[in-house]
Amino acid sequence: MLHAILLFTWLFGGLYSPYFGYSNPQSTPKKGFQANRPTRIDKNIKGAYHLTAAKGKAIGPDIKFMPEYQAFGWFTSKDRVEWEVDVKKTGDYQVDIIYSVDNAEAGKEFILTSPTSQLVGKVLPSGNWETYKTLKAGKIHLNQGVQKIVFKSKTQFRAGGAILDLREIVLR
Repeated sequence: MLHAILLFTWLFGGLYSPYFGYSNPQSTPKKGFQANRPTRIDKNIKGAYHLTAAKGKAIGPDIKFMPEYQAFGWFTSKDRVEWEVDVKKTGDYQVDIIYSVDNAEAGKEFILTSPTSQLVGKVLPSGNWETYKTLKAGKIHLNQGVQKIVFKSKTQFRAGGAILDLREIVLR
């Protein structure tokens, strides 16, 4: 029996074969999914700044970029994401956060900071980890020029918990 299993796995690409549903943790993201590459954020043609997970820099002991969801998953309250943003005009910007969270983990507070301002908000339930929702979080003041924007948990929680899965922050 073992011989048949070994022969079958060898013929069909081993344990990391798509036939077995496993993914190789060392492999590149699946075709069609963008990898995480921190990049400076510029205003788009509609005047908004899209701080996507794919363009953010993850910092912390256990934050993970999940290419299949194009989102970051938080696993400790010490994790954070930073973006370098080239703000064209000083002003107050509406903050929309696109995220998912299991109802059992919802309710924790987050902080979004710039060099001149901060916004504190609460993560509302989205239903489950696969259901993404847009939270109109409030406004943050940004000065003109290149600056670092940081998103992190304000609530301290034990390892193994989570604050949310973050796909994108939109500044309008």
